[in-house]
Amino acid sequence: MSHPTYKLTYFDVRGVAEAVRFVFAYAKVPFEDVRISHDSPADWPALKPKTPFRQLPYLEIDGEVYGQSAAFTRLVAKKYNLAGTTDEEQAHVDAIADYIKDIWNSIYKFWMEPDAEKKEKLRDEYFKTGLVEHLDVLESHLNGYGKGKFFVPSGVTWADFVVATFAFTLQKHFPATLEQREALKAHMERVNNLPGIKEWIAKRPQTQN
Repeated sequence: MSHPTYKLTYFDVRGVAEAVRFVFAYAKVPFEDVRISHDSPADWPALKPKTPFRQLPYLEIDGEVYGQSAAFTRLVAKKYNLAGTTDEEQAHVDAIADYIKDIWNSIYKFWMEPDAEKKEKLRDEYFKTGLVEHLDVLESHLNGYGKGKFFVPSGVTWADFVVATFAFTLQKHFPATLEQREALKAHMERVNNLPGIKEWIAKRPQTQN
């Protein structure tokens, strides 16, 4: 089977591009993984005006440029049957992916805070209330509509990749937050051990985020 030519451009991080990397890995589709190094900061200002939304990541498909990670991850996932098998499943998949963006927006409020004292206060407040609710919601969808294995009953989708990559970063930086979250930890391990994804994780660049 022939595939389009894929070229992904992002910073040298997992971040919001890791889900589409998982799609490529699981579907066994080759892609070019272009990373803007933190050691070459001048590269980004020169590239920024040429990007679709003046931000990274973006994906080129046979030379056509697509911005916004959720949009192009959904596009590629649909091509490889990783977006749900019905309209209703696709709505659930989109909702989970959007919810992860909501969670990240909450985390960025303290993550990007320059004042150390204020950052610690914001983080502690979020971990005590907001994060607990966010993880409760994710587990309710996983155990409810998803029947405890993946987030939709038909099987793995790009929503699982979004959640698993989020959980990996959360566990890496704040391991205590997932200590009592057996369902989410089991889901992350299930996704990370899927054929193709397991091999990708073993060989991908080791980055903090």
